[in-house]
This record gives sequence, structure tokens and C-alpha cells, in this order.
Amino acid sequence: MGRLRRLLPAALLLGLAVVGWRVWSGRRKGQPGSPWFAAACDFVTGRLGDGRLGPLRSEVVGTAGGRVLEVGVGTGANFGHYPEGASVVAVDPDIFMLRRARRRARSLGRDAALILAAAEALPFPDQTFDTVVATLVFCSVADVSRSLAEVRRVLRPDGTFRFIEHVRAADGLLGKLQDAATPVWRRVAGNCHLNRRTVEAIEAAGFELVWLEEHRLAVMPLVAGLARPRLA
Repeated sequence: MGRLRRLLPAALLLGLAVVGWRVWSGRRKGQPGSPWFAAACDFVTGRLGDGRLGPLRSEVVGTAGGRVLEVGVGTGANFGHYPEGASVVAVDPDIFMLRRARRRARSLGRDAALILAAAEALPFPDQTFDTVVATLVFCSVADVSRSLAEVRRVLRPDGTFRFIEHVRAADGLLGKLQDAATPVWRRVAGNCHLNRRTVEAIEAAGFELVWLEEHRLAVMPLVAGLARPRLA
């Protein structure tokens, strides 16, 4: 039984990859998104997220205050971790993900407005939000720099940017393996890049880190942190 439990995460990720490959093939034919990929993400998030990422999600989003924007909401895995009464606006470029997120918000009784939009073009005026949240998002956006510039634009000068991201290993064999695997993995996992240096990108986008924690998701380096806009 113990061995089966250890193999379960790998089996789930393999299943996600197979579904992702079918989605990628469909996108090459001009078919946007997929209900199957959204369902697979929801399943993997439910099986892996509660035990492994649940406490980290609570730490990062559990004290989010004011008007909150969640970028790349996916299927709404964070909704159960926001403080009671939090007012959340959430965006995602995948309509099938948003449908699942809407159902999850409704089942939890959460006040959430869900909008179809990409991180690279947030449909909000400057300095709209007190808090921006992103968890496991910047690995898969098409343009990291533009997306982070949009986060900074819509965030108030005294606001906070809260994030959880898997990143490239700093050095050594693991980082090289991530580099080698990324060209294939991004095709089967919704453009997810295993080797992005997201912390460095956040700082380059004009944020200063207030705190940063390093964790592991299986063998993958994972970071959780809070940043504020760097004032000139």
C-alpha cells in the first residue's frame, strides 16, 4: 500500500500529460482549451493539492485583504483558502477552467467574479487591486515579463503580490534536466515550463521581496513569497 501511494503522484502526472498531449494536438488544429484538460487539472489538484500544497496555499492567500485579483485561477483551487468574506476577482484564459472555478466558488459560497482574460492583458484600470495572487501560473504564461508588468500595473503602490511557483533549480544536474525536459513537457502540460526563473523575473518587473520560502514538490523546487511594488 505504501508503494502504491508513492507511485500515485507519478501516475496522476502521467495521466495529465497524456490528456495534455491530446489538448496540444487539438490546439494545433485551432481548438482552444479542452474540458478534458480542465478535468485532469482539477483531479490532480484535488489529489496532490490538499496534502502537499494546501497548507502553503493557506499561508499565501489566507491573509489576502482588500480587493483581490487572482491571475490564472484555473479550476479555483485557492478558493477554499481565502479568508471568509474576501471579495475576489479571478481571471483565466481557458473557459473550461473558469467553468470549474465557478462551480467551486458556488459550492464554497465564495464571492468571486470570474472573467475570461489572459495575464498579458488584464482588463482593469491601473492601481485597481490591493492584492494580486498567482499560484502555479507564471510557468505557463506566454510572456512572463508582460504578465508581471500587468500585475504591477493593476496593483496599488502599497499593495501585495502573493505567489507560489515552481522554478528552475539554481544549479546542478536537476536544473539541466529541467532544461532538457521543458521542450516536450510544455507541449503536454498546457505550456508549463519546468525551468523558468520566476523569482528573478518578479524582481526584474519592479517588485521587492518581503519574504520568500523555498520548498519541494516531489523533486521540483517550489517557492512561495510576498512582494511589493518597488517605489522609485
